[in-house]
Amino acid sequence: MVLFATISPAITAKAATVDSITVAGRIINIPPKGARTIIINECDISPKSKRRVVDLDSVVEFRERIPLSFGHTFTLNYKRNLFVNAYAEPGDSIFIEIDASKSPLEFHLSGDRAELNEEYAHAFADVTPFSYNVELPADTVALAEYMPIFKAAIDSCRKLIDDYVAANSISPETARMLYNGNIYDIANLACSYRGRNPDERLTFFTDPIFDLANPNNAKVMIFPYHLSALGRSFPEYAARLPKGVIRDIMYVVSDSETAPRRDDFSNPAYFDRVYGEEDPAELDISGITDGNICVLEGDSVIDLDRVNPIDWLSRRFSGRPIYLDVSATWCGPCRESIAISESIRDHFKHSDILFAIIWLKSDMEAWTKLAPTIHNAVQIFIPDDDMANRIMGALKIHGFPSYYFIDRQGIINSDGIPRFNSSALADFLKSKI
Repeated sequence: MVLFATISPAITAKAATVDSITVAGRIINIPPKGARTIIINECDISPKSKRRVVDLDSVVEFRERIPLSFGHTFTLNYKRNLFVNAYAEPGDSIFIEIDASKSPLEFHLSGDRAELNEEYAHAFADVTPFSYNVELPADTVALAEYMPIFKAAIDSCRKLIDDYVAANSISPETARMLYNGNIYDIANLACSYRGRNPDERLTFFTDPIFDLANPNNAKVMIFPYHLSALGRSFPEYAARLPKGVIRDIMYVVSDSETAPRRDDFSNPAYFDRVYGEEDPAELDISGITDGNICVLEGDSVIDLDRVNPIDWLSRRFSGRPIYLDVSATWCGPCRESIAISESIRDHFKHSDILFAIIWLKSDMEAWTKLAPTIHNAVQIFIPDDDMANRIMGALKIHGFPSYYFIDRQGIINSDGIPRFNSSALADFLKSKI
């Protein structure tokens, strides 16, 4: 089958620049009232990394240029049940066709690195469920008990991947990315690990199993999440690493307000992207489609229909300042931040500050298990994929978790909002009472 007969020539003529990629495609056989938005995310953990919400045009096609400063995988998500992972180098053009009439949804990739991406994307979709049922001990368990269970989970999934690779004659390059993805996918579940003390946490994150300083690992998009957990807890660790993509990423996730020198980065284009000036864009929630939401307030769960969730939140708690966290149930750093912020939510529970969490791109069953463990916060679960996409576009979400503040007049802001686990959050909230 010849893919993209109508759009590939035009896109090829407008190739991506050397610090970006072009992602384009079309979705065929969309049913009536079917999803007409798609999300593209290049997942490099940079604060400027954005989940781009793209509306399909009148002929159900799309085209988007995505910043990409070094080669790694990115994701394309159509509806909640299709996550496509593909690998790109700066300057590449990637094309995808999705058949929305199939169950499960079918897709095909072409463009640069077509053979690798067609194999890797389908293999990734096949093996990702291997880690779904992994269960790890509590975050405070001693490292001597925690690490063997963690490694056993990786070994178990590795054996399943070995069988898959052999049965499907998977290429060595795809197999390598699958194996690394296995380690870091499970590590993402462990991002909140604290052990009994900071030394155990550091020892866990720097265990040889992670091959931490190997720049090839950065080709797997989940790896930066592991680096971010390490970098935020131990920023001094980055100073001991050799200059390269690993240290670049760890600089980016540092909470330091002082940007490093440009020549401290191995990739100046990455430095320019992260620290370059950017005109702040005003947030506009009016374009969020009204739809169904599920709200947990105290012990009560209610379903609401035909509402804009941000507007509902502002109206429901009119006159109260709202600290808003946008997270996903599968996001390790999200769960970590929420867990360690229990004390600050408890501290402000008698003030008029409202804490709210909006869950996007998440599994309802996972949320129903997680939600009761979170206290002193109103939670809103978004089941509709198009609504989730439009929220991400309206709030200009760069990644999960993202933080916002809604003032007493209902104006929403994203500039300079401390993270849930930031030492600056308490003073920030006190200034808003």
